[in-house]
Amino acid sequence: MTTTWTVKRLLDWTTAYLMENGIESPHLEAEILLAHALKMKRIALYTSFEKTPSPEELTLFKDMIQRRVKKEPIAYITGVQYFMSLEFKVNSSVLIPRPDTETLVEVGIDLAKKHDCRLAADVGTGSGAIAVSLAKYVSSLNVTGIDLCREAVRLAEENARQLGVSERCSFMHGNLFECLEQGIKFDLVVSNPPYIPTVEVDRLDSDIKMFEPKYALDGGTDGLDYFRKIIAASPSYLNPTGFLALEVGFDQAESVKKILDASGNFEGPRAVKDLNDIERVVYAKIKN
Repeated sequence: MTTTWTVKRLLDWTTAYLMENGIESPHLEAEILLAHALKMKRIALYTSFEKTPSPEELTLFKDMIQRRVKKEPIAYITGVQYFMSLEFKVNSSVLIPRPDTETLVEVGIDLAKKHDCRLAADVGTGSGAIAVSLAKYVSSLNVTGIDLCREAVRLAEENARQLGVSERCSFMHGNLFECLEQGIKFDLVVSNPPYIPTVEVDRLDSDIKMFEPKYALDGGTDGLDYFRKIIAASPSYLNPTGFLALEVGFDQAESVKKILDASGNFEGPRAVKDLNDIERVVYAKIKN
């Protein structure tokens, strides 16, 4: 007897299969993948239990399941990641935006509004999630995103267009600040740089170390290389009342504060905790 693969039967079978293969949220991911294959919202699955997907939809769904059990991140499979309540396109050229990074955006929004910031830079922009979110939620802000990867720059530009802020977002290919014109100054510089110590990169979960770009993860021997570089270079690109805000690893806040203090160019570095009560962002004002 031929099995009729309804939406409900597919969800039940896939949930069990993903669970057997060590996926932590099997039912949620089954829903996400099936909804993507059927080009519908997840909530619509619940009113479509008896729907029978087409052969083409079933083939696409099967392919996505096999990619997931090989530990490929679900965001790369669907090409979509939600961040700051916005939908971003992602691919394997960029780090997948995490909820932790929303703390950096929230700090940036707060600084921009309180201090009437008009120009901001996002160093290591990746998918553009930080830059685009800042522009989306601070209507007076113009943001420049910089990334070493040309594909990331292209993707960030696409996300800015899709989310309606391309007129206030520009993206550049380059290493840190090197691509910027001499004399340009920003009111706010933000960055979520690579900050995982080199020795720890190969110990990361399979879905991270096997699929996400190493250049966006590896922060050097102690994980602090890019903080040193950004803190050293950013004073040349900040206005006299400008701020620098950095996402840091779970145990790096004090070390980054010390680097800021030792530079002699910043005053009163502060740390902000994320929703897990971890000091996730360090920010400081440039010294006059």
